[in-house]
Amino acid sequence: MFPSAIPRADRDFHIQDYIPGQSIPPLIRDPHTGKIVVNELKRYVKPYTLSIEPFEVTLAADEVSDPIILPLDGKGHFEIVRAHFKSEQPEGFTVEIFDPGGLQSERPNLMNREVHVATIAAGGPTDFAPAAVINGGSSPGRPFVWPETFWMNVDEGTKALFVRFRNLSGLSNRVRFAFHGNRWYHTLAPTPIADRMIEIYRRRFRTMPYFFTTDGIVELAALASGDFQMRLGDEAWTEIHKLMSFSSNQDFSALISEVATGKKYMETNVHRKLVFGDGQLPFLLWEPTLFEPNFKLNFNLVDLSNAANTIWITAACRKVFIDPKEVQLARV
Repeated sequence: MFPSAIPRADRDFHIQDYIPGQSIPPLIRDPHTGKIVVNELKRYVKPYTLSIEPFEVTLAADEVSDPIILPLDGKGHFEIVRAHFKSEQPEGFTVEIFDPGGLQSERPNLMNREVHVATIAAGGPTDFAPAAVINGGSSPGRPFVWPETFWMNVDEGTKALFVRFRNLSGLSNRVRFAFHGNRWYHTLAPTPIADRMIEIYRRRFRTMPYFFTTDGIVELAALASGDFQMRLGDEAWTEIHKLMSFSSNQDFSALISEVATGKKYMETNVHRKLVFGDGQLPFLLWEPTLFEPNFKLNFNLVDLSNAANTIWITAACRKVFIDPKEVQLARV
């Protein structure tokens, strides 16, 4: 590593270049001496996996589970970077994620309604042959990285998340679900390092990850078409980063447009493979797209499978919260 590539700290020895979801630099340049030293912050941030309890849940045919807890002790904050799942049945299951510590804030839920787990987590089958060959029933090498990391601040009540599953199979289904990310051990760190951790997560109150799906379940008859809307919510701006889908009979086409303006994002319907990915190989928008509160998108979907088709569409987003005072000042 060239010396010019080593990040430096400021005069208070705070590393200012940490980007959520990326690795913390192991080496930094001391501003006082100019020497390259070990980054003390990295010593107190470790990889961590938070899983459901019990570790595996068996769902009866078409069963909707009670809320299932993912508990976190108070030793350090947890930053969710990605999610993984396992489903015994190919139909999979849906998931809803709740933050009980956010019931008095803007973040009690992480999606507008249930979404298919294969659109927000890695672990399911994929269409691409090379990946299928190495699949082996696991997904550690193809994780779904969330569009924004999610902080669980154990000092302010977020000591657990809850999930609720719905089995989409007509058979019994054994499922697993877990989050992976960084554990910030602020209780073990020296005061300057703990203060730096506080500075990092305090900056995150304006944004959070969120997953939008269509307002209702999409069910198409063989070769039928239909228009389905996705309302992006009225409490924040929404920035869409990735598009994913899961369908019972795979083949369909889509045309995405804005309800208010009629602006189209493609000239005509295109095959799903050209606009949607899945939780292991999502479709990445070249330019993340920002929408104002209460914006609506329309998805014109056409079945190409010549069979009844249930389609799940998910947009992986960031919610961006604006202080009303700032909006007023901006308009003066």
